[in-house]
Amino acid sequence: MSNTFRTFLVILVSMILSGQSLAADYQWKLAHEELPGGFMDSVAHEFSRLLKERSGGKIELQVYPSGTLGTSEDMVELVQHGAIQFNFADAGHLGTQIPQAQVLLLQYLFPQDMDIVMKVLRDGTFMDKLAPKFREKNLEPLANYTEGWQVWTTNRMIRRPGDFRDFKMRTMSSKLLVESYAKYNANPTPIPFAEVYSALQLKMVDGQENPVFAIYDMKFYEVQDYLIFGYTAPFCLTLVGNADFIQGLPQDVQTIVRDAAKECVAFGFKWQADFNASRLDKMLAAKKDLKVVYLSPEEMAGFRELAKQTYDTYVSIGGDGAKEILDALQADIVKMSN
Repeated sequence: MSNTFRTFLVILVSMILSGQSLAADYQWKLAHEELPGGFMDSVAHEFSRLLKERSGGKIELQVYPSGTLGTSEDMVELVQHGAIQFNFADAGHLGTQIPQAQVLLLQYLFPQDMDIVMKVLRDGTFMDKLAPKFREKNLEPLANYTEGWQVWTTNRMIRRPGDFRDFKMRTMSSKLLVESYAKYNANPTPIPFAEVYSALQLKMVDGQENPVFAIYDMKFYEVQDYLIFGYTAPFCLTLVGNADFIQGLPQDVQTIVRDAAKECVAFGFKWQADFNASRLDKMLAAKKDLKVVYLSPEEMAGFRELAKQTYDTYVSIGGDGAKEILDALQADIVKMSN
């Protein structure tokens, strides 16, 4: 943590010396790992705009993109220690500290209708059971977002679990994801995100999964033949704040923060849909022979049945409250689907 805090202090001193945000009553920081203009950055700036507007200029939120303040793990720790106030964290990284959060990594849990996904993430009661697990780690979950469906890029056609045999699939270092792809007959291979392109190029792995925009930004499509929509899971993020900080704010300021975070959910859903569509067009223009495949309901059914076998694994590794959280999320999905 020392290097990360050193970086933070350098930036903080620079801000003070430049006189930045001295007029505001509240001067806060949000850090994220994505490039400027990407999903996290766009939602962060909308959040910043709403905070300033709703507070009459009393709140100013400075956004630090591109991992300026460290890795994903570093930024979560900075929030926990109160060095920064907000961060976007995904379930893969949160899962190391909050194993129950990995419920959002389960595959074939959500329906294909993204309007239902939005309603569940924004209004689902499952968060009432999950939020206390965050607070035990001094994190306050403010809202859940998605960057779009996870999409496979592969060097061969994948339409059924048997096609994954002898296939090295890059995953995050999540036991749930490793087990999911093992169930599909693949050879799951955890590799850091920054090393995925070279691993694909050198054929250390045969495929990977990410939202469309990330596949474009990281140029994974350049070294893959297929882009396959299996609709396994939406890539979910949680906007987290420092729990002590949030709970210590005046009630009217807390309300502004929580309402702004929740209002950004609909903004983020529309934004990711438009952005991912434009990035898919750009990929197809850049690589004419890239094959885009959409699995049929019948083809997905084979993967869905195997994915359900990992739900018990989640309950086991999630520990205290995990079953109740999963049950609540499944109930939310049924409710929002009707």
